[in-house]
Amino acid sequence: MSEDKTNKEEKNQPKQPNPEDAMKAIQSSIANAFNLGLQTQPKEKTDSIADIVKVIQDTIYGQLKQAYGDVPEDFIKANAEFFVQVATMGYIVPRVCAFDQDFQTRLFKLIEERVLETQKAAQEQAGASESKIITEEKKIIV
Repeated sequence: MSEDKTNKEEKNQPKQPNPEDAMKAIQSSIANAFNLGLQTQPKEKTDSIADIVKVIQDTIYGQLKQAYGDVPEDFIKANAEFFVQVATMGYIVPRVCAFDQDFQTRLFKLIEERVLETQKAAQEQAGASESKIITEEKKIIV
């Protein structure tokens, strides 16, 4: 009977993606956030960067809340904060420097490395307790 219970509990646990799928999901999430910033335009000529960031923040938080509303609020806020930062870079970078494919590639790689460092540190800090990454159909939210 206890084996049946264990099997049922394992089936209820979200399946963690393999590392390759996880990396693809991280890359996709970073690109989506950056592109949101690229596409965001001031609604009024007088809009400041703070106004733009607020729009980005509301958009990202709303999307995460809708997709992952069943997880603790602080996880959603932490993930939203990270993606707001990435999206804000997407808004700012093309306004302050010329496009350079090598720069963009390197920037995305550095962001990915930071995500992996953060995840590793969180897992180490969690120690024996079960720390879980928000996952859904091979998409990871940092």
